[in-house]
Amino acid sequence: MEYRELRIQTEKKDLEMLEAELIGNGFTSMMIDDPDDVRDILEHPDTYRYDYINDSLKEDLMRKPVVTLYFADDEEGLADMKRAEALLDALSAADAPGGMSVIYREAAAGDDSEWLYKWQEFFKPTRVGERIVVRPSWEAYDPKPEDLVIEMDPGMAFGSGLHETTSMCIKALEKILADGCSGIKILDVGTGTGILAIAGVLLGADEALGIDIDTDAVRVANENIEKNGLADKIIAQYGDLTEGVDYKADILVANLMADLVMRLSPAAAGHLERGGWYVTSGILDIKEETVSRAIREAGFAIEEVLHDGEWCAVIARKM
Repeated sequence: MEYRELRIQTEKKDLEMLEAELIGNGFTSMMIDDPDDVRDILEHPDTYRYDYINDSLKEDLMRKPVVTLYFADDEEGLADMKRAEALLDALSAADAPGGMSVIYREAAAGDDSEWLYKWQEFFKPTRVGERIVVRPSWEAYDPKPEDLVIEMDPGMAFGSGLHETTSMCIKALEKILADGCSGIKILDVGTGTGILAIAGVLLGADEALGIDIDTDAVRVANENIEKNGLADKIIAQYGDLTEGVDYKADILVANLMADLVMRLSPAAAGHLERGGWYVTSGILDIKEETVSRAIREAGFAIEEVLHDGEWCAVIARKM
């Protein structure tokens, strides 16, 4: 569907008032680009739990806020856009109460198919490890006899198999499950799309439980589990790491971030029998030693560390 957009740049002091005026006049299809959101991330790294911040984000602090309004590209939408422009003229008039600043406004047209579908061109069936192949639903794939195919569409939840941290966890599961033992249970903490739980069961585990603090992720994970025909062996549920979870596993896999891995590790030991496997990733190389030390202190022996780009994954066993 084609649409029109009206971009409005204003001063930070006027942003809240501008938003209130627009909503009060019925303009609710909007996006607000506020550089203070970036400032909040930079000033509260512990809250947002980012391991690093790209320097380019700091440049965003110098920008002024921008509000973008969206209108259907038809007669009614054009009338609404003209009404919005009239409102902006009134708000920015020299004698307007409060002296709101509208630095510029710019109208543009577009077609949402440009961003709704074009991104799909970049996602093709991808081999992850030796046997796992991740296939988006819109792509055909002729599997080899040894292939284990996961149908997985990139979406709101993290983990389509393309990121280094996810692929390293899958490679670790391939190593651990290569001997074909029976009765294996997997606990996937921070399950995201459920890809690691799905991969583990396809590789030979008997069952898996996925945990995620994001309710959207839980919903997506269960949809993916159903789509791949594994609802009788895997379930995803809401939870904050393993708090309140009563589940003993042979393998606990956690693709999180360094500080969350360190927070999880003591509890992880309680969910594994002696000799159980603990696979963690989402760890930057620069934090490998810090995380490894926390894992050892939690009662694990590190068997191997995988590296891919700037990331690493730690494969450990409960002593």
